[in-house]
Amino acid sequence: MSDLAEKLAGLRMAAVVAPGPLQALAADILAATGMTVEDADLAAGILVEAQLHGIDSHGLAHLPVYVRRLLEHSILPNAIMQLSQTGPAASVLDAMNGFGVLAAHKAMIEAIRLAQAQGIGACAVRNSSHFGAANFYVELAARQGLIGIALSNAAPTMAPWGGREAILGTNPLAIAFPRGDAAPIVIDMATSVVARGRIRKAAQAKAAIPADWALDQDGQPTTDAEAALLGTIQPMGGAKGYALALAIELLCAGLSGGRPGFQVRNPHDPGPEPSGTSHNFLAIDPGFFAGRSAALQAIESVAGRIERSLPATDAKPRLPGQRAATTYAQRRQHGIPVSPALLESMTAAAGMVMRAKT
Repeated sequence: MSDLAEKLAGLRMAAVVAPGPLQALAADILAATGMTVEDADLAAGILVEAQLHGIDSHGLAHLPVYVRRLLEHSILPNAIMQLSQTGPAASVLDAMNGFGVLAAHKAMIEAIRLAQAQGIGACAVRNSSHFGAANFYVELAARQGLIGIALSNAAPTMAPWGGREAILGTNPLAIAFPRGDAAPIVIDMATSVVARGRIRKAAQAKAAIPADWALDQDGQPTTDAEAALLGTIQPMGGAKGYALALAIELLCAGLSGGRPGFQVRNPHDPGPEPSGTSHNFLAIDPGFFAGRSAALQAIESVAGRIERSLPATDAKPRLPGQRAATTYAQRRQHGIPVSPALLESMTAAAGMVMRAKT
């Protein structure tokens, strides 16, 4: 643990940190929970990728929650996941209450393998947990010239349209399209109007929230963040966002045989009960359709037309994923900023494993 304390002290002294040392520190923390060195390093690398892309809210910010759940075994550090190919282009992964980051990686690799053989591949996942930022998994496919899709259900925070009882989660959707040598187009979004974490931060700061973010327990719009946390979060786009969240729910739990969202456990809740999250990962090889060359040409035609389109303001029209790709290049070259939030997360996670070992 002295080596861990030394690495943490070095992080406290830095303004920026290279991805390698940050990954090594995160891997040491995860390995101290009982994960294998190889699994810890892979998971840490995926979380650091989120930091490199500027998706700080879904990277190492979750490390304390992951570590707590690994230590209390609501996430099993060495779960033996069961992968079954159920058809020429279909597989199901039972994550066996293991780490969602590792389950998601394994499932997307399987979807890619199936797509390369059959043109389309899908791997549904059950008994998993929170998998962090979805962009990483879909970009795995796009970097190989495939289209990648990632879906997940989540703990209930959203009411059905017209209701007031939390039944659905903020169910994310991510899709990545390859662009040859350029950064892929990456669509990565939750189906809620805002992340629940932003409401939690507003409640901590005793600040008001916009009236279209959430409903209180009586199903009424509220600007009170604490009342919002007791109520439900609003779907993006009203009834359309609710319908999309429902579709994702059914594609995940329905196809994996996993728990529906209203039975998924919130990762922030303490206790040994597993999350029971379900996912679905898909990959499509354009070579089996119009051909990779034709697909890339079509993607570039649309992307180029958008980039050349007339701006409404001083800002140019931007493709989804461009800002994250720019941040990635900058942080890869100059380092990842050691923000107070990052330092707090790493300190909290390290503190948990050091106390557990004493």
